[in-house]
Amino acid sequence: MPAAPCERGFSLTELMVGSAVGLLVIAGALQLYLVNLGATADNLRLSRLNQELRATLELLRNDLRRTGYWAIEPGTGDPTDNPFHADGVDLRVGQAGGEAADSCVLYSYDLNGDRLVGVGPSGTAGAQTSNANLEQFGFRLRNGQVQMRNGGSAFDCASGSWQAVTDMDTEVTAFGFAMAQDCVNLRDIDEDCIAGDAALLRRRVQIGIAARSRSDHGIRQRLDSTVVIGNDKLLASFAP
Repeated sequence: MPAAPCERGFSLTELMVGSAVGLLVIAGALQLYLVNLGATADNLRLSRLNQELRATLELLRNDLRRTGYWAIEPGTGDPTDNPFHADGVDLRVGQAGGEAADSCVLYSYDLNGDRLVGVGPSGTAGAQTSNANLEQFGFRLRNGQVQMRNGGSAFDCASGSWQAVTDMDTEVTAFGFAMAQDCVNLRDIDEDCIAGDAALLRRRVQIGIAARSRSDHGIRQRLDSTVVIGNDKLLASFAP
């Protein structure tokens, strides 16, 4: 009767080599998974940051373009008497304490159509103002957040009541405004505006906003936009 063939298993060395190779394969797969996981997290942070900046910019753009609207009654009022175009109420830029220049914008418009400037409950009502509602608005940069004005007795960038509109995990690193205008001489549209002549100002505001994720400073985004003010400013007498 022939002898049975000898059955040979793996030696200890072969098992150790095989285990080492297996561990290397698992380690490589795990490293690849971690890299993909980190890339996915970065993409989510960037997407979130981009979405938040776009939403903030759109909110600002939609409101800012209404600047200077006045519910004038045709034939009964003079457009040059628009209280929303008066000094101190009209469109202007400034800054909060400790922030960069031109990092705040203030503006107003006739939200409820009563033809009076709503100064809010904290304001003082006068001949052309009312404290029944708020129609003096603003956006500013403050401590790394974009804030929106929602009240206050003084209509400026350094005081009043403001509410953050950006998330705590978003650090706004730059927020700025630049105003530009074209002047139309209503006495002679082919001539430049001359002091004393009636004029029409067509205004626009350039906006820039940049931010980074507080969780990862490498995640950054910047957006720029230009808003054309929908309500031209009519001047009975142009002053350069």
